Amino acid sequence: MLKKLLPIFLFFIFFSTIITAQDFVNSEGNKLASQYKNIEKSGISLKLKPAYSENYTVSAGNPLKLKSKNITQRDGDKTFNPIDLRLKGSTAKKNKKYIDIYFHNFYDSFQENYIANLIGHVHFGVGPGFFVGPYLDVYADSRSSKALIYNDRFVEIGFFLRYYFFTNLYFEGRIGYTRQIDLDSNKINFKPMLVYFYRFGEPVFKRTKSTDPKTSLYLDIYYAAMYDYKYKNAFLQGILTQALRFSLKGYSYFENYIFEAGQFDGRKVDYNNYFEIGTGVRFKPNMLAGPVIFVEPTYKVYFFGDKKNSFQIKAGFLLNFFLEI
Repeated sequence: MLKKLLPIFLFFIFFSTIITAQDFVNSEGNKLASQYKNIEKSGISLKLKPAYSENYTVSAGNPLKLKSKNITQRDGDKTFNPIDLRLKGSTAKKNKKYIDIYFHNFYDSFQENYIANLIGHVHFGVGPGFFVGPYLDVYADSRSSKALIYNDRFVEIGFFLRYYFFTNLYFEGRIGYTRQIDLDSNKINFKPMLVYFYRFGEPVFKRTKSTDPKTSLYLDIYYAAMYDYKYKNAFLQGILTQALRFSLKGYSYFENYIFEAGQFDGRKVDYNNYFEIGTGVRFKPNMLAGPVIFVEPTYKVYFFGDKKNSFQIKAGFLLNFFLEI
């Protein structure tokens, strides 16, 4: 019964949030903070990071089916994570050397599974708009095994090249060595991707005075196209996130958000082709590089195959920041 009523519940939240946002724009829009600093969105590292095909993660398909209906393969990099789209683009392009770290972990009620992903880049500027360096990508969960794979657990290390055509559009190519743990497979992986992102609005980055704005509204757009040799598959994905932020003190804030996401792959693997809608709340303590804690219910509709639509609640935290070196 809950699953049948959930789409109605989510759409009700969607439209009520739109109405609230409109009232906010009419009354408070002229107070949006101009002090938002580029460390607050996922540009150069627009990290909507992986979770798994049941998450908003870029689930990269491998038609391989082992022994469970729950078996999924994910792409291992750009994942849908409406939790914290951070625009670091212009800031990163001004720095010649920096470390970019992304750590996303959560509990998923549908899989009854704890999932974690760590991704790190060391960027070295080698020319206008060009960055190269090593990267590390680790993906794990608490339930997968060789007998029953819920997510493709792996460790990948290699080198990347990133080129910015514009502030909000870049190409990244990766070549690395991958160890797929449960498949007991070692291979060289190649992954080119094209990423576009944009933010409308300026959420308050830091509130230091009582006169600073308490509320801010923003909208994030993310689009990515990629090919992952590890799965021999191509992917298209997009996400739209609308958020209303209530700034507390310093870097601390509370947010209510909704998102709509979609993904397609070249092989039409069931769990890689879907539309997902969700809502959630998140909180960040008063720390510059502190964690963002979130809880969000989502509903996912699949386009191909016999996979049933699913409802899940995800709860966890996200760390996403860069450090100049």
